[in-house]
Amino acid sequence: MITGDERTELYLPLINGKRVALFSNQTGVVEPEQQHILDLLVEKGVNITTIFSPEHGFRGNADAGATVGDGVDERTGIPILSLYGQNREKHLGEESIKLFDVLLVDIQDVGLRYYTYYITMCHLMDACTKYGREVIILDRPNPNGHYVDGPILNMALRSGVGHLPIPVVHGMTLGELARMAVGEKWLNEGNQCKLTVISCQNYTHQTHYALPVHRCISPTVIPLRHRVCQEQQIRPCWDRSASEETSLTCPTKQYGKKK
Repeated sequence: MITGDERTELYLPLINGKRVALFSNQTGVVEPEQQHILDLLVEKGVNITTIFSPEHGFRGNADAGATVGDGVDERTGIPILSLYGQNREKHLGEESIKLFDVLLVDIQDVGLRYYTYYITMCHLMDACTKYGREVIILDRPNPNGHYVDGPILNMALRSGVGHLPIPVVHGMTLGELARMAVGEKWLNEGNQCKLTVISCQNYTHQTHYALPVHRCISPTVIPLRHRVCQEQQIRPCWDRSASEETSLTCPTKQYGKKK
């Protein structure tokens, strides 16, 4: 199976000579060289003007829900604009969006509605549509892509942990979810987003894909053995007497009630 970011022959010609913004984090690693997508793009001479970071930050070391500030990538000197901080609305405005011509997305998701990476992607797609920018998604497999489960979100309850009318476990990759959002006109700007998805090669929804052991997608997800536990964690959260503890050694395997 080959991820979208490995298929450089398909997307490098699309961004050649353009100003590029990158939406990614610590999961944006290109196999098999284990090179981060940012380093690969810089090495290829791509003009990266801006990095957008999601919840947990560009390096993935901020706690769940913690405000993440702006910064600068130490290796490249490229500015990092946080979309999970006090300046989110500003960074989704004309001044920041007009710093680039095309947005490149490379980030690992787990196919759960309450995960915030797809929500941030949708906000960026809205902004790019509004200001006439292209969006290219370098797709990755969904480790929970083999099934769909849970109720569809009532949009009257839309929030920062639920953005689209999809099930709790939606079964889609980020690229598929983006295409659906455009096709169903779920974006604020309707269906006019200029979207290109670089799909995974040799991937189907029956393909087994486990998150790499060495690369957590967030501080509260331990790869492989906890990926199933994480999707079930939402059920006890419906019980107001239950409590969630994210600082445990096994955060996605434990929950409890007060006596």
